[in-house]
Amino acid sequence: MSSPLRLGAYLLVGILALFELGVVWLMLHPDVPPEYRAYFIDKTTTCLNQPVAGTYSLGTTIPFTPEGRDLAKPIRVCGWEGPVGDGNHAVGTSARLRFVYPEPARALTLKLRMVAVQRDDHPTQRVQVVVNGETVDTLTVARDPPQDFSVDLPHSLVTAASGRIDLELRFPDAVQMGPTDPDNRRRSIKLLSAALIPA
Repeated sequence: MSSPLRLGAYLLVGILALFELGVVWLMLHPDVPPEYRAYFIDKTTTCLNQPVAGTYSLGTTIPFTPEGRDLAKPIRVCGWEGPVGDGNHAVGTSARLRFVYPEPARALTLKLRMVAVQRDDHPTQRVQVVVNGETVDTLTVARDPPQDFSVDLPHSLVTAASGRIDLELRFPDAVQMGPTDPDNRRRSIKLLSAALIPA
């Protein structure tokens, strides 16, 4: 093989090796949105955000029943299954709702109606209420009957929200209903209704 051909072959192999190294680098350090990374790569959440509008009118109680499906759909971000019967099952270790409202608000009360899953060795479920990234309360939900909860949102949080509340419910006691259920199929509560009430 002549010297120019050999040099060309070496250059081609070098370029291919650099390309392969670049691909490996991107595989090990992907540039992806935080939600994607948390769900698919780090697996720190079982809830992958969906692009919902969150359209909501303050003071409206949203029923999470088959009849309320159209009202609930715009605010259900992720982590919900159903509706079935009287509500939506939370699936995984967290679930999210989004409320986007045009009305001005200085103080809001979050109203939730929930019931814990039926399991003999788990009579209650803890629910951590996280609003726009800030933990505001931890609720204890019993199995029966459904319970109503009111959580006053901090004034500073509401005024900084600019008409948008991203609500995350975290379930540290979520249980596997079957021995082979993965983390993203754990069960905790059923949500029957939700509302943001101006104070």
